[in-house]
Amino acid sequence: MFRALDRVLVEVAKEYDGRLTVARLDIDESPETPPEYDVTAIPTLYVFKGGSIVATRIGPASKGNVVDLVTPHL
Repeated sequence: MFRALDRVLVEVAKEYDGRLTVARLDIDESPETPPEYDVTAIPTLYVFKGGSIVATRIGPASKGNVVDLVTPHL
């Protein structure tokens, strides 16, 4: 199923190709994963660097919001 944030993530993935990896987890298909990361709301965006979460955003996001979230960690 296509979600509103998917379009934003596709754009960011294309724009920052080679600089970051964008991944999406469908919690309906992987219900065991959200509790491991204390996800309490959807959507939740995490930025990982070196295997650790370095930034988080909860709730809807525009492309600008996502870019602002990730760029300090590139």
